[in-house]
Amino acid sequence: MKHVLIWCGPQDQPLKEWIPYRDEYLSELLRLEGRGDVERDECPWCGQPSEDDDGEQVPFYRCVQCFGEDLMCKACCVKRHEANPLHVIEKWNRYFFEEVSLKSLGLVVYLGSHKCGEVCNQPRMLGSFTVIHVNGLHDICLAYCDCDKLRAGEWRQQLMRRQWYPATHIDPRTCATFEVLNHFHIMTLQGKVNAYDYYNGLEKLRNNANLKKTKDRFKAFTRVMRQWRHLKMLKRAGRGNDSTRPVEATSNGELGIPCIACPRAGVNLPPGWQDAVLAERFKYFLFLAIDACFRLKRRMVSSEARDPALGSGWSYMVEDKPFRAFLLTITDQDEMCTCSGLAALQQANTKFLRGYATTGVGVGVCARHEFVQRNGAVDLQKGERYANMDYAWASSLRHHDHRLTKVQSYDIVCQWCKKLVDQLKKLLPLVRLNLVLHVVFFVIPKLHIYGHQMLCQLTYSLNWLKGAGRTDGEGVERPWAHMGPVATSTRDMGPGSRHDTLDDHWNHWNFVKMIGLGKSTSLFDG
Repeated sequence: MKHVLIWCGPQDQPLKEWIPYRDEYLSELLRLEGRGDVERDECPWCGQPSEDDDGEQVPFYRCVQCFGEDLMCKACCVKRHEANPLHVIEKWNRYFFEEVSLKSLGLVVYLGSHKCGEVCNQPRMLGSFTVIHVNGLHDICLAYCDCDKLRAGEWRQQLMRRQWYPATHIDPRTCATFEVLNHFHIMTLQGKVNAYDYYNGLEKLRNNANLKKTKDRFKAFTRVMRQWRHLKMLKRAGRGNDSTRPVEATSNGELGIPCIACPRAGVNLPPGWQDAVLAERFKYFLFLAIDACFRLKRRMVSSEARDPALGSGWSYMVEDKPFRAFLLTITDQDEMCTCSGLAALQQANTKFLRGYATTGVGVGVCARHEFVQRNGAVDLQKGERYANMDYAWASSLRHHDHRLTKVQSYDIVCQWCKKLVDQLKKLLPLVRLNLVLHVVFFVIPKLHIYGHQMLCQLTYSLNWLKGAGRTDGEGVERPWAHMGPVATSTRDMGPGSRHDTLDDHWNHWNFVKMIGLGKSTSLFDG
């Protein structure tokens, strides 16, 4: 393969070349604050003069979102925005442009199933309706269709069919556009932007100096956003395409994205794989890892009764009620650590901070591809207790064929596996049923193993396991860099809202990993 060297100049060179033009750029910005070159006294769209209160004939209005700089009359402005009621309009007051609402100009937004240009003859008028959009909060005049409910649908349906999500299903007076919900969803998944800062940013887009009184719709926005996340997860999992099962019939882990590269019987394994000769069985090893993160705490706010998850156990977190019932049967862990430097065990029975209902999260991933395992995440209450991690591990194994040989990585595996059989006997039948059928090799991640005694390094090293290849077992640590910043949002959430949010972020993590696997395999094909 021939390599070609490409010379790249200094990265700041374009910036230096721009400096002589900044006066010009600044002048163009100031030009947009005035009327520019507009001198005519008639509307360019209708050709009619527009008179103000003093009888002066001059077009006053312009749209910030529409392309172009023409000013128009009031009637044309309203007419042109019947299909764009959320554009920002400015009016020239002979000194500067000031923002005005389309509602104040007389625009009424009609809903329903009428043809273009037609309106309902029996509308239900709402003089004040709030719409949360990517360019701010809008107060509009809305007209529901009441002449043909069978065809037009309920009011909430009329909004949804215009891609406006109602804040309530009963007589909605507030909605958020699909566009703003999608925008925040991507921003919070990629940049970990929290809802409070995002919503306040929307308010400042239209009212940065806080000179106008705006309606507080923050709670409505967060409620709608939680529903939106849940619906998107259901949609992506194909639950809306299954007419034989209602949403309530969703099975455990069904909404989660499984790893497409790990061995899965009936999906990517050849016929007869389970009968492979001993020398080739390593090809069907399933590498797993578990670990805990203590940044993902939750304060003692709300409760499971007041704030339940919208789909408990449907993706990555375990089912809440059975897990809590299991924890009630567990006493403090009294296992002493016989290996040096294992802080997870030394702090297993101590709360990290007072006032927290949850001190962290334990999660399982596939060690080679770092996909979070379905039903493989649990809350921690007193450090990294065996009971919680046992449950997470056993719960995730429900989604894997028991005939696959497992290689389980854990940074404290030397202590954890000692009495694992006795510990697993305490689990609920829900997750314990087929554990006895699994064959498991226990290993310590390659970086963490240097903190263990020499006996552990000889016994649990991946370097000594045939078939391990170059697997380092540290893959479980990498999702924490992605999930850590989420803690600033989830620590003040109720338990259900927090679980839904974590599931959503893990779903995004797995989706990005899945797309990345496709790109990686294409490199080998080329």
